[in-house]
Amino acid sequence: MTGKLLSLLLSHHELIIYTVITILLASWFHWRWKHRQFLDMADKLPGPTSYPLIGTTSMFTHTYDETIEKLKENAERYNYEPVGTWIGPIHYVSVVKPEDIQIVLNNSRALEKGQLYWFLKSLLGEGLLTASVDRWRKHRRVISYAFNVKFLEQLYPVFNEKNKILVKNLRKNINSTRPFDLWDYIISTTFDTICHTAMDYRINEKHNKTEFLNLMTTIAEELVKTVNRPYLYPSATFSIYKYFSGLGSKLESINKLPLRLIDEKRTDYHSKAERTMKSNPEEVTNEDRNKFKTFVDTLFEACEKDPDFTDDDVRDEVITMMFAGSDTNATTECFCFLMLAIHQDVQDEVYDELYNVVGDDIERNLTPEDMAKLVYMEQVLKETLRMYPTISVFTRQLSEDIRVTNHVLPKGASVTISPMVTHHCPRLYPNPGVFNPDRFSAENVAKRHKYSYIAFSGGARGCIGMKYAMISMKLMVSEVLRNFSVHTDIKLSDVKIKTNDAFTRKVGGYPITILPRDRRPSYVRNPIQPAAGTESPQSPTVVRTTSSR
Repeated sequence: MTGKLLSLLLSHHELIIYTVITILLASWFHWRWKHRQFLDMADKLPGPTSYPLIGTTSMFTHTYDETIEKLKENAERYNYEPVGTWIGPIHYVSVVKPEDIQIVLNNSRALEKGQLYWFLKSLLGEGLLTASVDRWRKHRRVISYAFNVKFLEQLYPVFNEKNKILVKNLRKNINSTRPFDLWDYIISTTFDTICHTAMDYRINEKHNKTEFLNLMTTIAEELVKTVNRPYLYPSATFSIYKYFSGLGSKLESINKLPLRLIDEKRTDYHSKAERTMKSNPEEVTNEDRNKFKTFVDTLFEACEKDPDFTDDDVRDEVITMMFAGSDTNATTECFCFLMLAIHQDVQDEVYDELYNVVGDDIERNLTPEDMAKLVYMEQVLKETLRMYPTISVFTRQLSEDIRVTNHVLPKGASVTISPMVTHHCPRLYPNPGVFNPDRFSAENVAKRHKYSYIAFSGGARGCIGMKYAMISMKLMVSEVLRNFSVHTDIKLSDVKIKTNDAFTRKVGGYPITILPRDRRPSYVRNPIQPAAGTESPQSPTVVRTTSSR
């Protein structure tokens, strides 16, 4: 009797299993029939073997770092042609060649962001980074004012103020032989700076910014991990995941600071508007008259003029700015200072150029005219972004077929573009693992395709804050190097990166030591001794030395 019952139960379980398998296979065949034209085009692209239901998911079930390595391997294996892969039902096409990247990023049928950004919407809402095409067009028109050259020039006093605070905070580590992690100092500065420049909002202890920044990193890391979990793609399962993983409560917590900031600045905005409407112009204070219109002011204006621009739109753009404007700059600055610490000859060249522009007066604030002369410093920052792009991969969803150089990318595909892969392509950058700022000399840049360098993406949906980023980074590097020299015990080969959150990071932080700056240029500190029988030059004929990289 017991044996018969057990046999019946097993048969029952087997029936359930067979039924589930049959339903899954039937669904798969139905889906393939319905999308047969799309699949025919997808099958024409080079790529690894795809399996029913799971596609090529097995390639991407490891860490996000390993996924990037897989993309690099595929690029070489398939001769840098577009490579098609599947994660569950989603077809990804990895595009590496600059010619193909240019076509995709400048095509109106590839403006929609891909799967990665769908998850980031949980954090950033429909801000400029993640918005649908229609919303992005509307928001960009509103926001572009805050990134024009004239507006950015008004921000120099704020940049200079924040950088001097950074230098003051760094002094506690001066002459110490024990390395310290630069990250906390830099992210605190970039966050304070973006809040002040974009929102005219001063962050202090009461705002608990450390909690906000830690939450930002944790949430971004969790969201990016979901890209390799296709079972979380349906909104229903993702909602369940948010609830049971605690991600939902973290998302609620992180909104507290942005919402508080918006409430306070909205009150200030209306108060200022009331004062400026007074009948007697003399009653308007000099402070109101001289105050520049901030990024958040433009959002409040848009709310008043356009009923479709809502409070949710303001919130989304503010948190996007707080997230992208602080973390990206901090990441690049930390890598840059680490590269300068490892490559002392490069640090000497940067300082020599800086000395040639501003001399040894560390109290003098740099101007826009000074910034234009710091050419080699910009090369160093660009080489830093080449080796360690803040965004390791971004995606675009195709609304129509797009023809690139040798293939047609099918409508519905999610195109993957990885700066990490393209920037380390030996065809574009020989010895890509070597740090060499001379790659970005005007002469060498002219030899390469424009889209060989995509640290700020490109095309219509390229990074709107590129000029802001470069100005703020150059000013920070200048202020720190005028006061300190930076050093480290690690070598370039010791730098291991992780890309398992929204931005590239170095494993183990950014350990450096600092010493008081010897304000003499390197050609005075380390004069080249004349050969026997020759006269010593009275003064250097060139400021920039030749590096032995």
